[in-house]
Amino acid sequence: MMAPSVPSCALASLMARIPEPPSSRAFPVGCATFRLPLAVALALAASFAARPAAQAAEPDPWFGRDKAMHFSVSVALAGNAYADSSAFTKRTGIRVLSGVGVGLAAGIAKELADQYGGRGLSWRDLTWDAVGTVTGTLVAWLVDRYLL
Repeated sequence: MMAPSVPSCALASLMARIPEPPSSRAFPVGCATFRLPLAVALALAASFAARPAAQAAEPDPWFGRDKAMHFSVSVALAGNAYADSSAFTKRTGIRVLSGVGVGLAAGIAKELADQYGGRGLSWRDLTWDAVGTVTGTLVAWLVDRYLL
């Protein structure tokens, strides 16, 4: 037994009633979608924090607890800066630059504060800041590009 077919003109009229998606990909400020970069960053921070303490022989280990903090804060700042800039512009390049700029500026400011505070600048911390910034901006761009 065959199912009754819908006349093509009726189908066309139903399709015409479906609203078009908005042309703008702008995110509202504080969009819940950008909780994903923060969740990823916190999960990575928790996994690094659960590792056993580094040996005393290496004063600035690559996988120390402070590196997880540098990474996770950079992910959160870069992703949120990308999302917040979408309220002001539709240009993806400017959104990416704002995410990268905020993430790296925060990392550099922290290291300069360490340098002048007597703890010394750590290139490994800056490396994790850069990796976190790229990760946060990339995740934000992917969400913008493919999910919204």
